[in-house]
Amino acid sequence: MKKLLTILFLLNISMLSYSQVSFSKFKFKKDSPFGCCPGRKMTDVKFKITSDKAIKYVRVYYYGVNQVGDAVSSDIVGAVNANVEHTKHRMIFFTGPFETNKTYSRWASGTFIYPLEVIAFPYLLEILYMNGEE
Repeated sequence: MKKLLTILFLLNISMLSYSQVSFSKFKFKKDSPFGCCPGRKMTDVKFKITSDKAIKYVRVYYYGVNQVGDAVSSDIVGAVNANVEHTKHRMIFFTGPFETNKTYSRWASGTFIYPLEVIAFPYLLEILYMNGEE
């Protein structure tokens, strides 16, 4: 058991050493202003810049995942691909400048509408630095 925990700890440290942005929170929360829209969710994010360069933009692409582990999808009605199940990714963009070794908290309202419990599953992160590198 000790070996397993040590290996997991070292693996986690090695993964963190190469990261440019480290997320400590990325989840949906209830977003129902004045009791309206009970299935509406907001995305709440907290991250730390671990890069040695300042960052201009951070873009995160994510899916909503339901209670059984499937990506939330919908049917396309009246389109070219009518009656085909469609899974749409969501995007959230953060505009900097983000300085190194600082922690930032951001949220976006009305990012997901689903009546049941759902979690945010990020799958792609794009970083644009102040010098234009991506």
